[in-house]
Amino acid sequence: MNRLFAVLLLLTSSLLCSAQQTTIDTLHWSATRRLQLSDFHSPAQPGLGGSEFYYQIGYEVRPTSIGSLPAIDAFCLMFRNLSWVSETARSERTLAYNQVLFDLVEVHTRQMKAKLIALGADRRFKQQAKQIEYLTNAELGAEVNRFRAETGGGDDLAALQRWQRQVVQRLYDVPDLVTTYRSSKIGYGIFFGGGGALATGPLAQHLNPSGGIVFGLDLAFRRTVLFIHPTLYNGSVKSDFSHQNKKWEAGMPVSPTQLEIGLGAIAYESSRQRLIPYVGYRLLELTPRNRNDERYKGFVVSDHAPVVGLALDIKLGNNTPRPDRSENSFWFVRTKVSYSPVLIGKPFSGGLFNLQIGIGGFGRLRKVNYRPERTTIVLPGNLI
Repeated sequence: MNRLFAVLLLLTSSLLCSAQQTTIDTLHWSATRRLQLSDFHSPAQPGLGGSEFYYQIGYEVRPTSIGSLPAIDAFCLMFRNLSWVSETARSERTLAYNQVLFDLVEVHTRQMKAKLIALGADRRFKQQAKQIEYLTNAELGAEVNRFRAETGGGDDLAALQRWQRQVVQRLYDVPDLVTTYRSSKIGYGIFFGGGGALATGPLAQHLNPSGGIVFGLDLAFRRTVLFIHPTLYNGSVKSDFSHQNKKWEAGMPVSPTQLEIGLGAIAYESSRQRLIPYVGYRLLELTPRNRNDERYKGFVVSDHAPVVGLALDIKLGNNTPRPDRSENSFWFVRTKVSYSPVLIGKPFSGGLFNLQIGIGGFGRLRKVNYRPERTTIVLPGNLI
């Protein structure tokens, strides 16, 4: 039994390795790149003349943004490793015959894409798309059979020329719906990290440096960014002080809570970095960490002040510009520094430096559009 299992495992591994080494040799339809005899890579079938053209049509659906329609692309291609031309049929007429066939496949592919786009956000999109693909293949197969029958497999020159003119006209009448993307002016992001607060001036005599966590939201309109970043710190009182007839004792654990609301502009942005200076409002609230202790009932210090800061984002991943505008959504590592004065007065004169480092994500909504492009193919004077 063990030997049998080992043999089966060896055979399975060999098949997998063989499958991985096999590549599918395909050629996508192109208006500017016409078929050549060198595109037929399969050996001619023994005892058969003429040629054989293997094709496939299909579609892809890619999500864009929440609430936006998905992007739809359709394609048709030739399997070069399956298609062949016999030695006796290596001529311009054979190429023209197979090119008309390839163009006919492209016409039906465009019609299929238009039908898929028309589905919009239908909740039964997947089932209906499969039905459209099935019907398109059926209609295409019927027309291919009619083309082969009417042209006698390419032997009837007049019929072939008539089909050639008709299909070229249909490629013009049925435009190629080119998928394009537009990035929204609105962007949104999240940020989470840790940092520390350092008091300056007389305030530094009463409060030890604090450390804690920051989390928040970024909202963007074009290059303007709104930061809404609350921060929860933990610290302690460095020396005794009094505020509103309450005595804060040295060593008392405290919880400074800070809210920054800043409005900034993206001063510099590349595929790897983004620099955002900002100004805004800062709320600082200082409370004892143990609020349930009766001795500390009513202990609170609040301060409202302006703030100025700078955020440097290092983008993660590949953020080079792409046609689908996907580089507008990315993860980043952020270093953020800010300063605000403390305006309560004695003993709380001075300022507050904040340094925060964390990770976040940012994205802009993407919308998909379809630009119709008509295909013009100029046939030679003698057609074939």
